[in-house]
Amino acid sequence: MKKDREQQQLAMAASGLTEQDLHWINQNVSSQDVNTQETSSQDVSSQEESSQDVSSQETSSQEESSQDNKSGMFNNTADEPEKPRKRRTVKHTWPEVGTILQADYEGTRYEAEVVASSKYKSGKAIKILSGPASGKVKSSMSGAMKLATKRQREDNNLGSKGVSNGWKFWKPRR
Repeated sequence: MKKDREQQQLAMAASGLTEQDLHWINQNVSSQDVNTQETSSQDVSSQEESSQDVSSQETSSQEESSQDNKSGMFNNTADEPEKPRKRRTVKHTWPEVGTILQADYEGTRYEAEVVASSKYKSGKAIKILSGPASGKVKSSMSGAMKLATKRQREDNNLGSKGVSNGWKFWKPRR
C-alpha cells in the first residue's frame, strides 16, 4: 500500500514538472543518487519528503514563472538571463537664470523663477514666486510643479492629476 501511495505521489509531482524543472533536475541530481536508493522504511519516508519537496519546488517555480511573465522583465526562454529595463532619460536645456516661469493649473496661475544654485548638478534651481509655497526652492522643474500645486491638489482631492511633467507644466513668461 505504501509503495502504491508513493508511486501516486511521484506521478502527481512528475505530471506538473516544467521544462525548467527537468533542466534543474538534470543539472543537480546525478544518476547515481537515483539508482542507489534502498527501499528500507527510512528511505521510503525520505522519498516521500523529497517528492513533497519536488512538488513544492514545482509550485514555486510555476509561481515565479507566472510572475516573471506578468512583469515582462524576462525573456520567454529559460536559458537567457534577465535583462533589466533601461531608464529613459531626456536631456533638457534649462532656461537662463532670472527667467520667470508661469503655469496654469485648474484655473490658478503659478509663477516661479530660475535661480543660480551651486548645490545642484545643473547649477540652477526653481524658486516658487506665488501661492502657498512662495519662496521655496526646488532642484527640478517637476519638484517645483508638485510643490507649487500641492495645497490646491490636497484641498480639491486631485491627487497628482495633471502634474506629471514639470518641463511641460512651466513655460517662460512672455
